[in-house]
Amino acid sequence: MINNKVLVITGMHRSGTSLITQWLYRCGLHVGNNFMGAGIGNEDGHFEDLDFYNWHRNILNDNELPDDGLIHRSVTSLSDGQKHELRNLLKDKTKAQSQWGWKDPRTCLFLDFYREMLPDARYLVILRDYRSVVSSLISRLYNKSAHKYKQKKGLPYFVWKYFKQRYRKEHLLKKYSEHYLKVWINYNESILQHLQQLPAATYLVVDHTTLSASSPSVFKHLAAEWDFDLEYYQFDKVYKEKLISNVLDIEKYIRDKAIISHAQDVQQQLRKQAI
Repeated sequence: MINNKVLVITGMHRSGTSLITQWLYRCGLHVGNNFMGAGIGNEDGHFEDLDFYNWHRNILNDNELPDDGLIHRSVTSLSDGQKHELRNLLKDKTKAQSQWGWKDPRTCLFLDFYREMLPDARYLVILRDYRSVVSSLISRLYNKSAHKYKQKKGLPYFVWKYFKQRYRKEHLLKKYSEHYLKVWINYNESILQHLQQLPAATYLVVDHTTLSASSPSVFKHLAAEWDFDLEYYQFDKVYKEKLISNVLDIEKYIRDKAIISHAQDVQQQLRKQAI
């Protein structure tokens, strides 16, 4: 077991974990030496520690799962060698910093192992409405297509602009809405089950819609209750409302309506715990 002042920033993809991690980095929390860079839909960077990012991806690849982590189940077992790798990674982080944290949405797929190996860690959970998350994931796919075709000239761009563009988002909604909703359920149900096994004093749940308004309370909790040595940084300096994608009408593309009810139940349970 490893004892240290550690903050694990958790949340589904597209839930605002990059934003909150960037803010905490500005407040003085060490969240890694090497970060994953910016990308479409996240122009300020992801603020993901590449050590955790690469370890998670390697484990997913070893299990023949997509390394983006957009899957319907968590990872329930590790080999002795994989556990040894993770323990060494955590030990190296602990030796290097007296207080530290990290963010990678894939962390949600491995919470059982982090709970075992970091028994004194604190968890900052970002909850975002399932409709907003699914919409954001689909909009990111659409924007990647738009970006690709904008780089082209001649006939490919003509076909995109006058034919494919108008149907692309509809196609993505049909293809991915239900899949992404199941992924949202998997991540947030994993978080919920994780929190149910932790003392209430060791975690903080924040609703994405209140990130800006609640940032002083979050800072106060980290500094006063969890004793992190930080210096307050104005949240509005990192928050960019224009980057938030529109909420799409995803529910008509969900064939199994029970999945929507399941998502609503998980969301309600987590919201009850939010500050």
